Amino acid sequence: MKTTFALLSCALTMAFQSHAQTFVPSQNNKLDKAEAIRMLDGGSSTITGQVFARDNQGGLIPGVSILNTNEKQYARAGTEVVLMPYTAYFREYLAESKKQHRRGKSLLLPNEVVECMKFAKTGGRGKYIFDKLTEGKYFIYTSFGYVHQGTQTDVVGQRDHYVNGVYQGSSDLTNSYGVTTGVRVFVEKIITIDKDGEVKEVNLKRTK
Repeated sequence: MKTTFALLSCALTMAFQSHAQTFVPSQNNKLDKAEAIRMLDGGSSTITGQVFARDNQGGLIPGVSILNTNEKQYARAGTEVVLMPYTAYFREYLAESKKQHRRGKSLLLPNEVVECMKFAKTGGRGKYIFDKLTEGKYFIYTSFGYVHQGTQTDVVGQRDHYVNGVYQGSSDLTNSYGVTTGVRVFVEKIITIDKDGEVKEVNLKRTK
């Protein structure tokens, strides 16, 4: 495991921090460091998958990709993925972080807490892997950028409708065209490993 706070600033805090005031939280739940490290390095289970985005171009329901014909856009190699035990301590931290973010503030984590987290880098086709895990619940998180492809429709005029010379109303004349924009997204999931030795396939995907 990597133990520098710089790693955390590259990943987890990006979701909650934007030039915000920062401080170390005072939490009701205490960190059980020995248990957290056991979960991350004391077993034979694996969480693996891919990080990618896929536009819902032409879909009728936002976030549903049944009609999606666009290719997956994989996170670039080297994208950082963060894993932490989903214990009472980390659940409280995550909830407080989101609350403080809405107030323009951001929480910092002590180095001993960062030592209780795992970090992985994506390889080709957005693949990542965490191994040596035990049974239990985990929180996994990543942030990555991709090019969003969509369609924009502008109203360019109106057409009047007549029946036997009597005006019946008007309808818009529209022009549709493709647009591409750079997007940065954050993806998080809670994962349960039921027994030691289990392999979990978890894709961290963003469908827009």
